[in-house]
Amino acid sequence: MRLRPLLWLFLSACLLWGWPALSEELAPADFLAEVRRPLRTNAWGEITGRLTHKAEGAETVQGAIRVRMTFTPESLHAQLVLNDVNVYGFEQKHGQDGEAAKTTLELPPHEQAPGLFAFGLAPEDLTFAFIYWDFVEELPRQKSRQRDCRVMRLAEPGGNGVVQVSFSAAHGFPLEAWWYRQGESRPWRQLELKGAKKHDNDLWFVKEMRLEGANWKTRVVFDHAEINQVGEPTKK
Repeated sequence: MRLRPLLWLFLSACLLWGWPALSEELAPADFLAEVRRPLRTNAWGEITGRLTHKAEGAETVQGAIRVRMTFTPESLHAQLVLNDVNVYGFEQKHGQDGEAAKTTLELPPHEQAPGLFAFGLAPEDLTFAFIYWDFVEELPRQKSRQRDCRVMRLAEPGGNGVVQVSFSAAHGFPLEAWWYRQGESRPWRQLELKGAKKHDNDLWFVKEMRLEGANWKTRVVFDHAEINQVGEPTKK
């Protein structure tokens, strides 16, 4: 199964990417177009994991997640279950030619604490919508987890800041993101994806995600992930 999407952050940070190697000569706009390209087949996926959120002066918050997703070339549908009680629904419809996707988030009618956003997550983490922000510039390449990265600065369309994203230069998947408020030189929020390993059929699995801000940290460890083309048997 060959995939060429960017599978969105929290719903699928642990999922499997399968881009063929990207050319070192791609212009920034062409590179981002490849990164933003939606899945070109019908598939379904499932992930499970554990969340831990630590904030200064507060008790540690823990949770378990289970996510089931269906992908088509036009959209992503997902259901996320937190601690077997809170159920969140997501729909993301892809734009044309790299345009931002339209996202709908459905919250539980009677959310029980701790809710998903008590873990320091923001809505754009659930959809990776910030990778569609306006391109500003490409910065000098750098390494993340010993991987060569292309670094892009992208501006929030409403003028509320920028995000600096480090993408794998060879395969396009994101490894780090730093958020900056307008006019500030220090990031107020940072993301890191860890444990990217190549598996069968040129697929990539990310084992861990870390988010941190001022006086708080969130860690998500994924213990199971799979994606199957419609009609394929379930993986064991």
